[in-house]
Amino acid sequence: MIPWRPLTGLAIRHGARCRGLCLWLASLLCLPTALAAERWQSDDYLTQSFLEIAMKREYGHEQHVRFSRWQSPIRLKLINEYGDKPLQAEVVKVQSQHLARITGQPIKLVETNPNLTLIMTQRKQMANWAGRTIGKDGSVKIALKEGICLANFATNAHFEITRATIIIPVDYSRDKGRFLDCVVEELTQVMGLPNDSDKVFPSIFNDRSVDSFPTGLDYVLLKLAYHPALQAGMNADEVRSALPIALKALRANGDITQANQRVQIESLKRWAGL
Repeated sequence: MIPWRPLTGLAIRHGARCRGLCLWLASLLCLPTALAAERWQSDDYLTQSFLEIAMKREYGHEQHVRFSRWQSPIRLKLINEYGDKPLQAEVVKVQSQHLARITGQPIKLVETNPNLTLIMTQRKQMANWAGRTIGKDGSVKIALKEGICLANFATNAHFEITRATIIIPVDYSRDKGRFLDCVVEELTQVMGLPNDSDKVFPSIFNDRSVDSFPTGLDYVLLKLAYHPALQAGMNADEVRSALPIALKALRANGDITQANQRVQIESLKRWAGL
């Protein structure tokens, strides 16, 4: 079982933004943004970012880490017991299909026999759900105390992800302005990118970032995670050796230079009109 990972980002992340404000900020920050994009698009930066997010774990769970990803189609069940259920169902549908489009990994919404369960509940019910679906060890207790929402995934002997659970307290995450962040980040991280790092920017995996939706860098990290040059079970050295092959292919087809544009296609951000 791969340990849970809480989402404990700073309050500067907001679920919805005024379009006019975004345009105003973009005009003020256009030069730094361009420079940052040039930096993250280098092979060295992408390699280090992938190793940070895919091959490291939070809270000291880093011994013998192997690269993990889904190999079988994902069957996603939404347990939608609290909040605006139609809206929440649509948000999950849009975000899950966006991830499927980027990675090429099929994700189907199901009612029975899921291997990925997303629970929309109240904060007071989180401990009960966590005990039933994730476990009751000390790390879960810390997550419930410090995190807003939480998730974990489990792998088989080949380090293929076979099961995952996400728990989102709708009331608490909305109060913190983090509901969309929870949906976006947790669904993305259970694809096999479980770590957060301040070294990776701009990214939803950076708790100091203002990004609530996947960035161009996140798009490339997801593309790398499901490139055939990488295989579940690789250690960090093997991943590092395989990444140049994947990066060369992504650069050749424009996925790196056009990442900022391609990540928006059929995205939750576009769906929300932001």
